[in-house]
Amino acid sequence: MTRIVSKFGIAAALTLGMLATAAAQTTKPKPKTTAPTKAVPVVKEVAGEVVTIHDTIRVVVRDTITVPVYRRDTITVSGPTVTRWDTVQVVNLPGWMDRGNGLYFGLGAGSYYPSGGIGGGQIPGYAFQMNLGYDPKGPLGVRFTAGLARPDEEQIYATGRGRPSVVNLTGDLKLRLPIFKGTSFPSFSLYGVGGGALVMFQDLYITQTPTATVTKTPVLYKGDNKWHSQIGWNAGGGAALQLGHKRELFLELRAINFAPSGFENPHQVPVILGMNWY
Repeated sequence: MTRIVSKFGIAAALTLGMLATAAAQTTKPKPKTTAPTKAVPVVKEVAGEVVTIHDTIRVVVRDTITVPVYRRDTITVSGPTVTRWDTVQVVNLPGWMDRGNGLYFGLGAGSYYPSGGIGGGQIPGYAFQMNLGYDPKGPLGVRFTAGLARPDEEQIYATGRGRPSVVNLTGDLKLRLPIFKGTSFPSFSLYGVGGGALVMFQDLYITQTPTATVTKTPVLYKGDNKWHSQIGWNAGGGAALQLGHKRELFLELRAINFAPSGFENPHQVPVILGMNWY
């Protein structure tokens, strides 16, 4: 009887030990990190049965340190207070609005109208003009002009002569008067010119001053076809339109006069359309 009980006791102990081992193996956790694992042996009453339990310990430490730094510098200057205003205004205009200034050269052509002492022997013709001048940023500049005029002959005085030629050399002051200038329109201005003139002419009929013995009729100056010269003056004005890139379109009208002795004063009126390049 005692042997039977002992066998049942041993069998029961073996069964319990096997069940405990299976349960420990089934519930063993998988390690999530590489943290060190400590094995704790557990010894049962039955000799030969050992159960190993793995415990994982994870420690997370976070330290946050905030150190506020406040710094204030105060500078106190004693003495009188000085206030200054600096104003800088920069205006950028499109290229087509750039008003020309400085040294320039110009060419033009147009009509030529004789009157006064040369109005009876010649009729209107054509003229060419060349300009060389200097326009500062201010309104007053200078200009030198060379012009060639070719009036036509009056038919009743055409016999025995060639077509008249007149060369006008003038030195002028030029006054520019800007009228209007904005961001929506090109620059438009008026100007006036005036100064001395040197007139050289050939084959020119001029009306004589009437006297008791001389009638008022045009005659060939000094009766020859040579070149002659006289000192005179000129004055006039015009309008200019800025085309941008230092170009200026101009239209002008001038009166050029000279006074040969014994003749009526001849009047020349060239009307010129041209272009100036700065």
